[in-house]
Amino acid sequence: MLGGGFTRRRRIRRERGRFWRRVRTLVVLFCCACVLGVAAFTAAFAYAYFRVARSLPRLSDYRSIQLAQTSTVYDEDGHVVDELYGAQNRYVVPLDRMSPHLRRAVVAIEDHRFYEHGGLDFEAIARAAEADIATLSIREGGSTITQQLIKNTYISPKERYVPSFQRKIDEAALAWQYDKKHSKREILEEYLNTVYFGENAYGAEAAARTYFDEHASQLTLPQAALLAGIINLPTTYDPYIHPKEALKRRNVVLDKMLQYGYITRKQHDRAVKQPIELRRGTVRPRKDDQYFLDAVRRELTRRFGQKMIYGGGLKIYTTLDPYLQKAATGAVNETLNPSAGDPSAALVSVDPSTGAVRALVGGSDYSKVKFNLATQAHRQPGSSFKVFDLAAAIHQGISPKTMYVSKNLDIPMPRGSKQPYYHVENYGGIQRGPITIEKAAEQSDNTVFVQLALDVGMKNVVAMAHAMGITSKLDTYPSAAIGGLTYGVTPLEMASAYSTLANHGVHMKPYLIQKVTREENGRQVVLYRHKPKSNRALSRDEAAAVTQVLEKVVQKGTPSYYHNLDAEIGRPSAGKTGTTENFVDAWYVGYIPQLSTSVWVGYPKERKPMVNIDGLSVVNGENFPLDIWSRYMQLAVQRFPQVVPFDTPSPSFHLEIKRNGRAYVPPPPKPKKKQNTPGGESAPSTTSRVGGTTIAAPGTAGSPSSGSPQTVVASPQQNVPGAVRRQAPASGRAGSFFGKNGIFGGSLFGR
Repeated sequence: MLGGGFTRRRRIRRERGRFWRRVRTLVVLFCCACVLGVAAFTAAFAYAYFRVARSLPRLSDYRSIQLAQTSTVYDEDGHVVDELYGAQNRYVVPLDRMSPHLRRAVVAIEDHRFYEHGGLDFEAIARAAEADIATLSIREGGSTITQQLIKNTYISPKERYVPSFQRKIDEAALAWQYDKKHSKREILEEYLNTVYFGENAYGAEAAARTYFDEHASQLTLPQAALLAGIINLPTTYDPYIHPKEALKRRNVVLDKMLQYGYITRKQHDRAVKQPIELRRGTVRPRKDDQYFLDAVRRELTRRFGQKMIYGGGLKIYTTLDPYLQKAATGAVNETLNPSAGDPSAALVSVDPSTGAVRALVGGSDYSKVKFNLATQAHRQPGSSFKVFDLAAAIHQGISPKTMYVSKNLDIPMPRGSKQPYYHVENYGGIQRGPITIEKAAEQSDNTVFVQLALDVGMKNVVAMAHAMGITSKLDTYPSAAIGGLTYGVTPLEMASAYSTLANHGVHMKPYLIQKVTREENGRQVVLYRHKPKSNRALSRDEAAAVTQVLEKVVQKGTPSYYHNLDAEIGRPSAGKTGTTENFVDAWYVGYIPQLSTSVWVGYPKERKPMVNIDGLSVVNGENFPLDIWSRYMQLAVQRFPQVVPFDTPSPSFHLEIKRNGRAYVPPPPKPKKKQNTPGGESAPSTTSRVGGTTIAAPGTAGSPSSGSPQTVVASPQQNVPGAVRRQAPASGRAGSFFGKNGIFGGSLFGR
C-alpha cells in the first residue's frame, strides 16, 4: 500500500515537472518571439527612418515649402472683388491671428496629449494597433497633430489616403524628426494653416470665412468647436449639408474641451445651448465685374502662370472703378437683350491721363458666354477709323478746311488683284460734290476720306493708328482708310487710341493691374508694379485740332441725328460713329478730357446683319452704340464734377489748305460781264465741271455747305436729351473694299 502511494506521488511529480517545463519552454519561446518581433519592428522602424531621412529635404528648409494660398483681387478703392484659388482655398495667417478657442478645440479633439509627446503618441498607437489587428485592417492610425501635418505637407497626394503600414511608419519617422526641430507653437500654426475643413476651405482663416464670414481671430467658442469637429470627417460633419450631425459633433468637441480642462462647466453649458448660425463669406465676383476680371486673369496668367495665380497668395490691385463698371453694365443691359434676339455689346472706358482701364464690359452674360468681346473680338471699325486719316493729315499740316470732291470712285488696284478697281461710294449713294474735310467728317463721307488717305499715304495712316494705340495688324490698302481691315480691332484698342486725343496727343498704354504683392516672411513684397508707358503721337496743337473737328461731328454730324450729347451728358464731348457693310458692326467712340469710351454692337459669333431689331429697320453707329454711350456717360460724368474744356490750338499753330494731289481747288470766279439791264452785272457761275460731272460750287444751293437735300444725308429731327431709338435712315448701296488679291469682306458704310 505504501509502495503504491509513493509510486503515484512520483508519477504526479514527474507529470507536473513536464508540464512546467512545457510552460517554461512556451514562455521562453514567446519571449523570444516578442524580442524578435520588437527587434523586427525596431529594425523596420530604423530602416524606414534612415531610408526616409536620407531622402528628406533639410529640416531647416522645411518651412520654405509653399502651401497653396488663395489670391485676392481688389478694385481701385481697395475692396475685395474676387478670390482666385485652384483645388485649395487657403489664407496663411500666424497663430496669434487665430482664436485661442480654436487652438484648444483642435488639440482637445485631435491630439489631447499634443503638448506632452514628442511627435508620436505611443498610447494612441497601441490603441490603434489593437484595433487594426482585431480587424486585420488599417482602420485607426493614432495620428498626432504632427503626423497629420507631415501627411499633408510631405507625403505625396497619391499615397496620402492609401492605407499602408509603410506609410504610417514613414509618417511616424518624419513626425519624430520634425518635433525635435520645431516648437509646438510652430507645429500647431502650420497644422491649422494646412488642415482641410470641408467646403474647399483649407486652413483656419479660409474656414472661418467660409462658414461664418469672420476672420479666424474672431471665432467664438461654439464656432471654434464646430470647425474643430469638421476635421475628422469634413463631408459627414459639413454643417451646410448635415447640420444635425455637425451639431452633435460640435458638442462632442465641447465635452472633450471640458474633460481636458480647456473650458469651465459654465462655458461648456452655455456653448452647448447655442444653435449653429452660418454665413457664407467666400467672395463671389459681382456679375458686373466678370468680364473685367476675366481680362485681369488672362494678363496675370501671361505674367505669372496659373500655379502662382491660383496658389501663390497674391494680392492683386486693379484699376477697376466699381461705380463706372456698374454704370457701364447697366447701360448695356438696359439697351440690349441678347436672349431676346438683340445683338451683343462691348464697352471699354479708359483714363486718358494714365491708360488705366476703369470699366470693361465684354458681353451680356459671362456665365453663358466666356468670350470677352472687349479684349478678344477683332471687328471692322467702319468709319470710326477715319479719325486716324484725319490725325495723319493734320500731323502733315493739312487743314480740315481742305476740300475734296465727294463722288463715286474707281481706284485702280495693283496688278494681280482679282478686280481691277476698288469702287468707293457713300452711304446711300450720295455724291456731295466739293466738300471740306471737316464737313466730310461730320457726314462721314467715304469718298473724301479715301482720297485724303491716299494723299497722306496709307503707310502714314497706319503708322498714326499704331502710334495712337491700335496694336492689331493693319493693312495699307485704300479700304483701310474707311475701316476695311483684314483683322479688325478691339473695343479696348479703340478706346485707348481715342484717349490719345483727350490726353493732348500722348498715348498712354492701357493697363488693368496697378500692382501685385505677396507676403513673404511677414512683409508684403511687390512682385509687379505698373510702369506707365507713353509715346507722343501728335503735338498738343495737332490733337486739339483733331478734337475740334470731332466736337463738330458730335454737334452737327451723324451723332446728332438721334442725340444731343452735349445736353444729355451736361458737357461737350468729341467722337465718331462707325458702321460696316450690311450693318454687321456698329460703333461709337467718344471722349471727354477725363475719360475715353468705346462701344461696339454686333453679333459675336457671326457677321449677321443687324436689321429689324426692336423697332429699328437697321442698327448703325448713331442708334444702339450711341444709346449705350450716352446712358453710360450721363452717369460717368458724375465721377468728374468739374467740367474741363477741351484744348484749342495755340494762335501760332498753322495748317495749310491742301491744293495739290486729289484736293479740290475751287475755280476762280468768272470776270463780271456788263449787263444791258440797269445796274446789272452778270451773277457768278455757281457750278463747275469736275471729272465730267456738274457740281454746285460751295456756298450755293445744292452745295455741301448749303444744307440742301442734295448736299447732306437727310437726317431725322434731333432728339431731346435722353430720347433714343428713332428710325434710322434707309440703307443704300455701299462700296466694296479690296485687299491684296481681291475683296476682303464686302462694302462699308460711311457712318
